[in-house]
Amino acid sequence: MNKDQTLDDAMTKMDAERDLAIAVATEAQAATGTSVCIDCGDVIPERRRTAAPWARRCVDCQEFYERERFAK
Repeated sequence: MNKDQTLDDAMTKMDAERDLAIAVATEAQAATGTSVCIDCGDVIPERRRTAAPWARRCVDCQEFYERERFAK
């Protein structure tokens, strides 16, 4: 395998990984319930949902969850 083929293979793999990450994020953003925090029931702000489409908690609840989870 020559350098050009190795580079092409690497670029193809990177493109596929990027496309998968975008698809997963898009699906998570469109999933039912992503606009409401699973802990407190408050609306998750649009800025958070855009920045972290997989988020299931508002910032306050996520911070509390991480403190409790990692404090043990």
